[in-house]
Amino acid sequence: MVGVGKKRHGGLGFSARAGFAKASLARMGLVGMALLGATFEAQALLAPQYYEQARKDAASVIVIAVGAVTPPSEGYGTCRVTGQVQAVERGATYAAGQSVTLAVPCRKTGAQPPLGGTIYQDVDALRATPFARAYLDAQGALALSQYELLKTWP
Repeated sequence: MVGVGKKRHGGLGFSARAGFAKASLARMGLVGMALLGATFEAQALLAPQYYEQARKDAASVIVIAVGAVTPPSEGYGTCRVTGQVQAVERGATYAAGQSVTLAVPCRKTGAQPPLGGTIYQDVDALRATPFARAYLDAQGALALSQYELLKTWP
């Protein structure tokens, strides 16, 4: 009686064939993901409720008038956004009129940042937007990259 996983006629056993098939499918999946990445802009991969929760849990929420945006030297990374606090919507760490510098994940046009939970803002959009709302943790960093571009004063 031939058992599962045993070799017959010098060929691969069932278990070996199944492992080979799984590895082939995994490789095809990676190739497919690479092709998709080459075709579409990178997007955040966390479910929307995680970003919503980060906004709810933010220690500070401030609205700033954007003064300057310094992009990373590479195609994607962290933009240095400087500005002045116009309004404090939550928290006591910041005050209206205070100067701030925020580290905002960003990407240049055409850059393909890695897939993940980080939301990369477009550098040109950061520069063109006069105001922004930042959801900050207790250390002053963006909570799950929650930085909202505002075309007009809220």
